[in-house]
Amino acid sequence: MKKESLLFFAIVFMLISCNNIPTNEERAENLVSNCIKDWLTYPESYEKISSQIDSCSINLSKMREIIELTEDCNDLYDKIRTLEGRIESAQSTMNTYNPKDRGNNSEYSRGKYNRAKAEKEEYELEFKQLNPKLEEKVLALRNSTNDLYDSEINGWAVTHRFRCQNDYGVQMPPQEMLFFCDLNFEKCQGWTPEQIESFFTIIECVEESETDKALLKNLQDIRYIFNYF
Repeated sequence: MKKESLLFFAIVFMLISCNNIPTNEERAENLVSNCIKDWLTYPESYEKISSQIDSCSINLSKMREIIELTEDCNDLYDKIRTLEGRIESAQSTMNTYNPKDRGNNSEYSRGKYNRAKAEKEEYELEFKQLNPKLEEKVLALRNSTNDLYDSEINGWAVTHRFRCQNDYGVQMPPQEMLFFCDLNFEKCQGWTPEQIESFFTIIECVEESETDKALLKNLQDIRYIFNYF
């Protein structure tokens, strides 16, 4: 009888313990809500509406890397285009004040020519240095895009809707964010719908651009999306 009683209480204890273990949904909501409250000026205004959780295999470090590489590509492309314009302008000045042409033997003309020649050489040197850097960044961007997803599940994607007040204490319409959490629900990163859409616009741009030249042009066309990051 004593053994049966001990067995009964052991089973009851195990059932109670199991019931006290939070579900993945509960762990996700707890982590996400704490994360949101840390951002808010008025954390007490936070109110959960709903959550949806799903497993994912996206590599978060690659997401940030892709955004940074895209910005680097655009910046280098801008610098190279500027240098191309300066080289062309310097060459035009050299053509205008070429000492070999009749009437360009004055000191003024020679000075204009020599200054333009020196500027052109300087711009061409910088151009030659930047081109390999741009090619390197483009290759890294393509590689990071290919490695965006891991071969195995590495975390959770939590779509969370909530209400809160803005920095001025004014109640905002219902908000929605996508949070990427690690497998153990110890840390997460939050993304707005605009950020997610902008990020996958980059991915689509990279995947659909067959040549590096086309990719650089297409990245220029979508650079407005960086206002969301």
